[in-house]
Amino acid sequence: MSEDAKFAYDRWHERIGSGTQDSDPMAFSWYRTAFSGIRSNLRGNLLELGCGRGEFAMWLARAVPDIQVTGVDFSISAIRIAQRRIANTSKAVRFIAGDVQSLAFADNTFDWIVSCECLEHLPQPQRMAVEMFRVLKSGGRFCLTTENYLNGMLLAWLQCCLTGDPFDSGSGVQPLEQFFIFPQVKGYLRRAGLVVERTESSHYQWFLLPRVNPARLCTEQFKTNWARTLAKPFGRHFSFFGYKP
Repeated sequence: MSEDAKFAYDRWHERIGSGTQDSDPMAFSWYRTAFSGIRSNLRGNLLELGCGRGEFAMWLARAVPDIQVTGVDFSISAIRIAQRRIANTSKAVRFIAGDVQSLAFADNTFDWIVSCECLEHLPQPQRMAVEMFRVLKSGGRFCLTTENYLNGMLLAWLQCCLTGDPFDSGSGVQPLEQFFIFPQVKGYLRRAGLVVERTESSHYQWFLLPRVNPARLCTEQFKTNWARTLAKPFGRHFSFFGYKP
């Protein structure tokens, strides 16, 4: 990760997360999907890649007290905010500044890896997938969530290509945003040696119209299995679950 990108993300985190009040991770569909998919067999040492300001890592430590949680993010500002927050609790969560594309952990260290909405903000996403394989124990499991733009968000990308404006996913322009579709991400994981057992998706952005709130043209999740199956390729937030053989 370049120094310019690190500086940009430091400013990003300082701007949107310097307050002391934690947000609730379960307010976001990707965190809800991730936790529902991993809660039944969480154990041992868990590593969160791209932990940001630490909300999900701390939430996991509260929800599953028997696990040991470590969070890594390359933004020093984000890690400092996370460390300040954890200092006010009794939970033992480690927050470490580091590059998820080159982790400072020994091989076969972790039982679980979780990473939510991080991969699309890396210059070399394949390197993170390789590092996931390296630091996971044999039989260790992972959950990774990313953006999937095989939906109405294509219109926003097309507009940016035509105008030259930076892409805004809805939460503000980020210093780095990759264009991902779900088969591409599955390829990163499989080439790294990881086994993808299943995938899920949520947040179906059907269309974008000027001056219309995108939430009015979006389905968060379907209640029936058949509808979920049909709509699955078009979910904006894709979750990948699997293990290291």
